Amino acid sequence: MSDVIEARGISRRFAGMHAVEALDLRIEAGEAVALFGPNGAGKTTLLRMLATLLRPTRGDLRLFGRSVSDGGGYARRRIGFLSHQSFLYPDLTPTENLEFYARMFRVAAPAERVHHLLDQVGLLGWAHRPVRTLSRGLEQRCALARALLHEPHLLLMDEPFTGLDVDAGTMLRDTLR
Repeated sequence: MSDVIEARGISRRFAGMHAVEALDLRIEAGEAVALFGPNGAGKTTLLRMLATLLRPTRGDLRLFGRSVSDGGGYARRRIGFLSHQSFLYPDLTPTENLEFYARMFRVAAPAERVHHLLDQVGLLGWAHRPVRTLSRGLEQRCALARALLHEPHLLLMDEPFTGLDVDAGTMLRDTLR
């Protein structure tokens, strides 16, 4: 197995305070890892660094065997990220959002992939309504479809069950399996 994530002594500071301090982490392909900790422990900051949305203040972070010191653009296409922010455009429909991201990620057969994912996450009935009209749970389902759209090699999720009802939580567990 090859390392998907290798972090050596990574730290991130904000306004002089450590959000993450001198963390070492190694995750190989095929592994599933969960982070637990109290609010303010640095979990979201760590995930944002792993998603290449934040740069470590110190240390060495390698994704897929390469340093992200150049910003990690090579790795970004291989990462799916489900966050507190949906990264969806509120005035676009789920279909329009996913088609937009499909173009960005150069997804083959985008219309078919978008339809498949909307079906998988139970959003076909809301596929043509603006995201701003969706409940938090439905928006979270759409954000999950966005994160999975390009079939990432690494899926990072920050509190993925937020806003999901029991049925949607079951769907998420089944999708992850």
